Amino acid sequence: MTFDSQQAARRWQQIVLDVRKEVFSLREDERLWIVQHLALIKNLQQQIHSLFIGANGPELCHNCLGSCCELGHNHMTLANLLSALLSDSLPQADFERTCPFLGEQGCTLDVPVRPYNCVTFICDAVENALSPEERNRFYALDQQLRSLYLAFDQRYIGSSLQGLLIRSQSMPGNQFLARR
Repeated sequence: MTFDSQQAARRWQQIVLDVRKEVFSLREDERLWIVQHLALIKNLQQQIHSLFIGANGPELCHNCLGSCCELGHNHMTLANLLSALLSDSLPQADFERTCPFLGEQGCTLDVPVRPYNCVTFICDAVENALSPEERNRFYALDQQLRSLYLAFDQRYIGSSLQGLLIRSQSMPGNQFLARR
């Protein structure tokens, strides 16, 4: 099966519309659960990103032209989309690119809304630039972050670390924020 960028773009637009409608029609207590968990994700992702910055990650990525970002078509999860929608920070997706959120200057997503895979993947060059203590901290933060993403997966039908485009194919007719 080949990748059809126009079909992916149409599916993505429909997912965004559906999730936006669902999240803004949730009961207040359910939206509060989401907001609280997204705040924890944001904090952990910023801590992980600080380690990446400290390891000279941006320059290392620039030198290799961000080749790991070429595989990001399916990484955006329900938690990421919710975070972007609730903070009004969702950039335009371009499915003609290797990653729909990879721009000329790098990732167009703010760190708090980047997909788990994007925040937690570090290449050998970045990992080797971390001290042993920083490396241990990175992996401890990664475990905490993963558990928060899995909390979304356990709570909502539309959540999966596989990403929304993949998850949406196996849940026709269901709402993304329907409880499990």
